[in-house]
Amino acid sequence: MIDKKTSSGHHPAAPRAAGSESKPWHPTKPMGLARALLKAGYGTRRQTEEMVSQGRIRLGDKIVTNAQHMVDAGAEIFLDGELLQCLKLRYFAMHKPLRVFCGEADGSGRKLIDEYFPVDVAGLAAAGRMDSKTTGLILASNDTAWNNMITTTRGLEQEYRIQVEGELSELEIRIMTAGVHLSGLGIFRPQAVRIVEIMNGQTVVNLTVGEGKIRQVKRMMTSLRHQVRVIRRIRIGDIRLASLSLGGYRELSSPEIASIRAIHSAADGKSGGQGG
Repeated sequence: MIDKKTSSGHHPAAPRAAGSESKPWHPTKPMGLARALLKAGYGTRRQTEEMVSQGRIRLGDKIVTNAQHMVDAGAEIFLDGELLQCLKLRYFAMHKPLRVFCGEADGSGRKLIDEYFPVDVAGLAAAGRMDSKTTGLILASNDTAWNNMITTTRGLEQEYRIQVEGELSELEIRIMTAGVHLSGLGIFRPQAVRIVEIMNGQTVVNLTVGEGKIRQVKRMMTSLRHQVRVIRRIRIGDIRLASLSLGGYRELSSPEIASIRAIHSAADGKSGGQGG
């Protein structure tokens, strides 16, 4: 079981034999070079475009630096001198530290979550985003469809452990669970709120949401006149952060991977039933 890794300066999507199967990968139809790398699972669009522009891609004997260069169906594409392989899909839970960003769109020159990815797995991408002021559980894989399930499944529970200034009362807990109207955002209603401890004028509370974003949690606490000090995500669906070390990662078990698909299928079935 992989426990922790810290690294810097590596290529976040560089392929290694440990992360791939022996079967070569070829495009099934003509497409742009960067898109071919993306379809093969070797990174996000940004990452694959960078691979091409850095001169890491070869078609036959020719280095190609144009990300939009068209490649034919069945073409042999080499990355860092190695033929593209059909990647083995791998899945990870990670413990994101503070002041780490999930993408360059959050600001250039900042520490990114992919700097914490294992270096021997090609094409890893975080499933969803988490702002730099929030820590805790974030999932990552090189399975684009699985990642999309996490970001699009309605009702997928997320549990946060939040530390706020002041002592939360039972009345405030009832107000939160009944739903709080947030200006410009409408009614926000957590699925569950549980006080963990009250100490030294601060309250630690576990809060479970099925819809909504962490900014709504912050707005709700602010509306109750409690300043948020710490937010850590401790669960997504059936996958828990548990004792995973800060900045560390572990591979998910087969039941954990399957649980996301099961929750997605159940939610999809409900929406399909309602639509029918």
